Amino acid sequence: MILNYLNQFIKLMYSTKSIKIKNITRSKDRRGSILSIVDEQVKNVSIINCLPKTIRSNHSHKKDWHYMYVLEGVMEYFFVIKNETYFMRIKKGENVFTPPRELHATYFPVKTVLLVSSKNPRDRKTYEKDTIREKLIDLKNYKSMKKSAKKIK
Repeated sequence: MILNYLNQFIKLMYSTKSIKIKNITRSKDRRGSILSIVDEQVKNVSIINCLPKTIRSNHSHKKDWHYMYVLEGVMEYFFVIKNETYFMRIKKGENVFTPPRELHATYFPVKTVLLVSSKNPRDRKTYEKDTIREKLIDLKNYKSMKKSAKKIK
């Protein structure tokens, strides 16, 4: 189990694209269980409430990275690598890692609650200084972008 975690950690730290993260059950007994969703030093953990049929993100980060864990609902996650758009559907209990310098956008078909863990603090000044805004999807092109994007399981 520790070797699997180390391999996943190394893969993430050198990742150049978004990937779904396998959560690790640390222990399980008669009292319940402990599920690790982020095993990194972070400077912010936020709960983000997303209303149905809304879009968030449409940006990249210069140095920041983050994990987005779906507590409730569904997130449709788009990202771009070398001018190719990719798509992942992230369901309740799943986690996605977003590396720095990767344009990404999210669409929420239903009410969704995210737990987001970030490398950097989330104060407005730090966040805006690190964020590069660029439109990837909007409500007009969402369906065509989803249809044309390369699907990742």
